[in-house]
Amino acid sequence: MSRRHFAIPLAITLALACGGNDGTGPSQALEAASLTIDQSSFPIERGFHQTLTATARDKNGATISIPVVWRSSDERVAVVDLNGRVTALDTGVTVVTASTLGAEAQPIGIRVVWQGAAKVAAYQYAAPSAATGGSTVNDSVRVRVTGLDGRPTPNVRVAFTSSAGGGTVSPAVATTDANGVAATQWTLGPVNGANTLAAAVLADDDKPLSFVDANPVTFSITTFNAFTDVVGDHQVGTILSPLSTAPSIRVLDASGQPLAGVRVTFTASAEGRVASPSVATGADGIASPGVWTLGDTPGDQTLVARVESASLTLHATANGAPRFLAATRVAASDSASCAILPDASVNCWGIEPKVGDGAAVTQRNVPIPVSGAITLASLQGSQSHFCGVGNDQSIYCWGKSSYPNAATADVAVPTRLSSTVAWAQVAPGYAHNCALDTNKAAYCWGANGTGQLGDGTTTGRAQPAPVSGNFQFTSIVSGAFHSCGLVADGSAYCWGLNQTGQLGDGTTTMSSLPTAVKSGTAEKLVFQALGAGEQWTCGLTTTGRVYCWGLLSSTGPQQVTPQLLTTTATFTSLSVGRAHACALTADGAASCWGMNASGQLGDSTTTARSAPTPVAGTLRFKAIAAGFRHTCAITASPDPEQDGKVACWGANDVGELGVTTVKGRLTPRLLVLGIK
Repeated sequence: MSRRHFAIPLAITLALACGGNDGTGPSQALEAASLTIDQSSFPIERGFHQTLTATARDKNGATISIPVVWRSSDERVAVVDLNGRVTALDTGVTVVTASTLGAEAQPIGIRVVWQGAAKVAAYQYAAPSAATGGSTVNDSVRVRVTGLDGRPTPNVRVAFTSSAGGGTVSPAVATTDANGVAATQWTLGPVNGANTLAAAVLADDDKPLSFVDANPVTFSITTFNAFTDVVGDHQVGTILSPLSTAPSIRVLDASGQPLAGVRVTFTASAEGRVASPSVATGADGIASPGVWTLGDTPGDQTLVARVESASLTLHATANGAPRFLAATRVAASDSASCAILPDASVNCWGIEPKVGDGAAVTQRNVPIPVSGAITLASLQGSQSHFCGVGNDQSIYCWGKSSYPNAATADVAVPTRLSSTVAWAQVAPGYAHNCALDTNKAAYCWGANGTGQLGDGTTTGRAQPAPVSGNFQFTSIVSGAFHSCGLVADGSAYCWGLNQTGQLGDGTTTMSSLPTAVKSGTAEKLVFQALGAGEQWTCGLTTTGRVYCWGLLSSTGPQQVTPQLLTTTATFTSLSVGRAHACALTADGAASCWGMNASGQLGDSTTTARSAPTPVAGTLRFKAIAAGFRHTCAITASPDPEQDGKVACWGANDVGELGVTTVKGRLTPRLLVLGIK
């Protein structure tokens, strides 16, 4: 058996001054009385590395710095270099020893195992038959890594490298999931021709593992001119208007011959649209989407035709200026939105009867004036309905379970609450409402099965009844089945359903009386604003920090006292929706957190966030309203044309974004009413 060792000096001298006229003295040899390898025996994966260290001590027990010789008893299994770095070569067991001047360490055993990657192969990937230079491959490139037993191997790093054609990948290194699969998105090089991509399983030193079967895997795509534009490119038109010529394109094969029966998808920019977004080519290879209606953004607009990974972009110049919806306040509900306009009138859009116009339709995709010509000073939305305080200090409600009077719970138009009280604020819940009068006294009415009216009972009320405790609240909010209020010193009180800890009192026990929200820390929390959703509550402190309690996401955690959210931002306002929330900083920057399946957080993804995450884009806001699966806000801008306008994002299943051309948005976009 061969042995490898590294030569070192047999003695190391330490010059010690011992007198003498020439300033020199005898040399004393540095010797080690003991040497200990700092690690015990261990297993290591084949192809990976681990660095060993050893501690040398002199006869007095002091640690000394001295070179060490490392040896492996079986260098077919593993080798150790002069720095103690172990390289695992093949399965088996080897004994590692360390020695130095005058001392040898107790050996340790190293067992090399092969439990990781043994084979890599392309997985559920088929090269596109059509691809053009510069296009992103329509399907992710995937590989699957398996072990010796053929089972998927998770947590293996795979490097994707464009080796020809000048393309790019994202990510460049991916880790296999529980199914042993790693994937990347491949953008082909800009010039037509051969493109290749290599996927290699990596060791811990970022080098490919040579013993893994089929490592690396190679993918190849040859790009060519798969399209020719026939008509409709470079037209000029007006925003929100159809172009004069319906565009059409011809699809070709690699030899330049027309392809019949190929499905072509057409995608317009700026929320433009075409009559038929998906069309099959005819016998001549030509496909047309029909009329192209421009979107709402002046300037260059595009229409992208795509077949697999081949694309062709047509351009049009859009003239005209959009007319945006201006508002002073905005509110969001489940699947509906409302805004108070500069003249104090109210427009709504989305699902009926929350739109409040009394129409016998299911939805409104654009803002519509509510019935009754009411004027409001404030407006709030809940899961089921809207309520607002009028300039005459009356309360108006509309929608499902809105309880504006004793006669009915549901109304399709704004209906005045039958009361002689002068109101200052209203907070609608799911099937109840709470409000403050001008003397800051709290009242609630509606359903009360979970004590959400705060009067010490579970008896429903058709008319406002005082909240128990003679509190003077500075503000009041309602969730689905609970409500909360702030008092002058910044303390918060909540009442109603507490199944997920949304009352913040340290329990999950329902309370029909206002109960103090606990700090959860030694420091007293002083709130400036509250917000309540379906199963949670959030508070904004006077220092600009956000705390939430209750069920903070669909999978937890459940917090029965306020939990500080991690963020570096300092916020000045807060809005809590059914399952997500948003907050604004002093300069109007928005952050949101919570559920995000429809893009309601506005961060350009559909990933749920447990902490405030910045909303994408450059828009700044002076007010924001979180609904269920969408969000709306009012812009803040030094440009009068952009200031005080409504922007919305998230789901648009029933028109809650106020637009007919999209199913949803992942980022904020101004609501356009038409052309100036």
